[in-house]
Amino acid sequence: SASSSSPVLESFGNAQTLRNHNSSRFGKFLKLMYGSDGEQESAAISSYLLERSRVVRPPAGEANYHVLYQFAGGCEPEAREALEVLSTEAYGSALPAGSGRMKEGDGLHRPEAWKETVAALEVVGFGPEEVQTLRRMLSAVLHLTSLAFDEAEDSHGQRAAAVRDTAASGRAARCLQVPQTALEEGLTSRTTIVGGETLVKALDAVQAADAADALAKAVYGRMFESIVARINQLVGGKEGELPFIGILDIFGFEAFETNSFEQLCINFANEMLQAQFNADTFRFQQAEYEAEGVPWQHIEYEDNTAIIELLAARRVGAFALLDEECRLQTGTADSFIEKLARSRPAGDELFSVPKLKRAKGGAEFSIKHYAGLVTYETSLFIVKNTDPLLPELSELIGNSECAPLAALFPPDAKKESGAKSRALFSTTVGTRFKEQLGSLMSAIQATHVHYVRCVKPNPKSVSAEFDNALVAEQLRCAGMLEAIRISRAAYPHRLPCGAF
Repeated sequence: SASSSSPVLESFGNAQTLRNHNSSRFGKFLKLMYGSDGEQESAAISSYLLERSRVVRPPAGEANYHVLYQFAGGCEPEAREALEVLSTEAYGSALPAGSGRMKEGDGLHRPEAWKETVAALEVVGFGPEEVQTLRRMLSAVLHLTSLAFDEAEDSHGQRAAAVRDTAASGRAARCLQVPQTALEEGLTSRTTIVGGETLVKALDAVQAADAADALAKAVYGRMFESIVARINQLVGGKEGELPFIGILDIFGFEAFETNSFEQLCINFANEMLQAQFNADTFRFQQAEYEAEGVPWQHIEYEDNTAIIELLAARRVGAFALLDEECRLQTGTADSFIEKLARSRPAGDELFSVPKLKRAKGGAEFSIKHYAGLVTYETSLFIVKNTDPLLPELSELIGNSECAPLAALFPPDAKKESGAKSRALFSTTVGTRFKEQLGSLMSAIQATHVHYVRCVKPNPKSVSAEFDNALVAEQLRCAGMLEAIRISRAAYPHRLPCGAF
């Protein structure tokens, strides 16, 4: 059943954050389809915006995805030997301990949890070979995160990177089932074709490390998408025009000390959902007054349309201007902020650029969201929006001897058609997310919506303790204060007829 997939998706898509031991780092929309007899006939899962950057560099004080800890600490002895999996400590930068609030043996990091994840995969319907392929991919990701590079001047006077530890690149290549020399060349150089002539350009150590990170993120991200697709095959069926119950489990509003591109996308999704929530609250008020015969006039309330336009306007919205900057070879985060600032009207209260920059990090801008002011640090915006993967590496993995892995990296359509060049990306992450979100909102608007708000009473995860400030912050981020404000704009006091 669809419910049996939850432990699998939690292991591969959830992580410990500063606020939550088991935070979902992707959005999920579950559709349960029903026949005319009221029996469930099929199900379908859609996933949104997996936080790929966490795979190689979890935010300070947070942890990586649960399954990476489970596998590194608890994979079977024969698999550990065959796939050359090292200890959890050996992958220190990729597998930090997290915030330290997780109790010993409590949570999804313990080695024994890997057996539970395998059992959950088997319950859903994954076969032994499919589980073994996932072991191989997880091993490859871990090995790629452990690569380091040195650099020296080559014969042309350029800074050229070289793998520091060829034993580590050998482990990664064997898990990926590609030639080690080809992997090392793909990580340390780039091939371009100019006027029919093939040119090989050496990458420096920083560029090589970025290439290794991009490959690790690509393998993990595509593996996750393949898991969702396989679950849909196992529990799904033809959707057709069947009535359905949809359950949306999506990330809440986020505002941390340092906020990056992921938070911008997450908060944009929450702005869209808040607009829908406001509209539903207004419609509920109107229907209630009409049902009870109460005379009423149109309720005026402030919506968040202006913020949505700031982010998603076709040519001058934040996502459109970021895409424009990403397509320029000389594009920078500073230039993106300058263009965004020029597009805003004078005296804009929703957008601002902090006058004082932080000691570390790149340029920043702030947006006054419905839940409060959030400042975004943009140094990695362009990289995260393009999510670039060198074409040579994509082609290399596409020719892997591991057929299921190779299938996740299909041939480049432009190359197959004889195009002269290939870009590092086609559609940006922001554009794909906007399109997904548009489809999701269309589905939501075609349904009768019910809202469930989860409130965490205290940061210690203990009973009988209520933190007023924490709860108030969650209510504000969940849009509840906006809903109350709309209610108060009409008839805020409600009494049963008898009591009145």
